[in-house]
Amino acid sequence: MFATAPDGVKLFYDTVPGPRPVLLIHGFAADSAATWVATGWVRALAGRGHMRVDLRGHGHSAPAASGYAPGEQARDVLAVLDTAGLSTVDVVTYSMGGVIGWELARLAPGRIGRMVLGGIGGGPVAAEDLRRVRDALGAAGLDPCIEAMTGARLVGPAACPVLLVAGEADEIAADAADFAATVGAGFVPVPRRTHLTAVSSRVFKEAASAFLTP
Repeated sequence: MFATAPDGVKLFYDTVPGPRPVLLIHGFAADSAATWVATGWVRALAGRGHMRVDLRGHGHSAPAASGYAPGEQARDVLAVLDTAGLSTVDVVTYSMGGVIGWELARLAPGRIGRMVLGGIGGGPVAAEDLRRVRDALGAAGLDPCIEAMTGARLVGPAACPVLLVAGEADEIAADAADFAATVGAGFVPVPRRTHLTAVSSRVFKEAASAFLTP
């Protein structure tokens, strides 16, 4: 299924209804299938319901020359929620998706229940990290996204209850525990996992499930 962003870009999404749906926001140079389906997340959320979305320029969503700033991508995701008729969701994000989820919670107060941020800390997004992830995933292009996201960070107080999760060997999210403490959020480390491998871990899924269960 497709929704239309405020600037007309077509955004792919897939949703499965449930009593407490979870919005899944992937990271840079990935897509929702690789991040959330192939790693077992969709299966783990079977009893809750979920929505997964491909961010602009990623996966099945249309490429775009602009519109990649965190606030703009948050408005993209809000448009998808509106199209799908989801008024309130919990959220699980990974890497760059965390900046977008953070902005979404600030943009749409009351529509985000609880949020789990994986693979991200409080420091600014670095262009070299984005390029390294892109190369590791075998992706190409996305230079406008790199330019727009460089320097972005989680700004201000958390707009909803938040849990951070990061691999112990994740250099990109090395400050996740310290940042969690500054915003009054919980933090769960994933033993022996890197930035590219933490998303598939059972520790991450179990921590998210426990946090999202009211």
